[in-house]
Amino acid sequence: MAPQDRHHDSHERPGQKRGRLGLEGANTLVQTLAILGAGAWGVYTFVYEARIKPGLAPPSVSVKTDLARVGERGDRVAIRSTVTRTNVGQAGVRVLGLTYTVVGIRTRFAEPGAQGEAEMASREAAFRASLSGMATVDSARDYVRESGAPILRQGVLFSGATTLPTEPSDLNPGESVSRDVIVYVDRKAFDAVRFEVRLAYAKEDGPPVRLRFEEGADGVLAAVPAEPCPTPKCPLRTTDFATEFSLW
Repeated sequence: MAPQDRHHDSHERPGQKRGRLGLEGANTLVQTLAILGAGAWGVYTFVYEARIKPGLAPPSVSVKTDLARVGERGDRVAIRSTVTRTNVGQAGVRVLGLTYTVVGIRTRFAEPGAQGEAEMASREAAFRASLSGMATVDSARDYVRESGAPILRQGVLFSGATTLPTEPSDLNPGESVSRDVIVYVDRKAFDAVRFEVRLAYAKEDGPPVRLRFEEGADGVLAAVPAEPCPTPKCPLRTTDFATEFSLW
């Protein structure tokens, strides 16, 4: 018997073709959704980094003071202080108050001889006795630093801190503003001066905080809330900076 050829039908059945098209369509749909999801995530990430995250970040401002001797007349020394405030955070900042106090410092040295030696020994003994019970310690061998009266005090309340007419002072992230002050000091009366800067600020889009000036027990000027502003809900933030300058 002659062998018979076997004929294979190359045409798919209708059900099989619909199944294959259905799988291809589902695969295409999944790929499309993945692309759309990646795009949406990219848009969300961009919006979050550019808008949402900076808005959630706390305000942060740094203060720096550069001091330079700019002149002399007799026993008077002129010192220029350049105070620079910089927004080092991610959110816009509204500066509300700035106070500036310059305090003269006298240095009293121990007298030579037995009396001076006794004074230094007493001071050293007091220093050692305080080491275990103090949060901060400060001692020099043969001299004592004494703060005198404030030489200069200046303060300004910006828009948002007072109902009186005043200018605004806002800082964008990375923005800096500088302010120069000339101070005249009698070097016969003082050996050095201490410059103290206090800054009060809040987020640019936050509520205003009314401030008033206050003199501390040491004579240093500060801008404090005019009404109680309890933490943690109080939007007010402060930054203090102090540096010293020798008149020698």
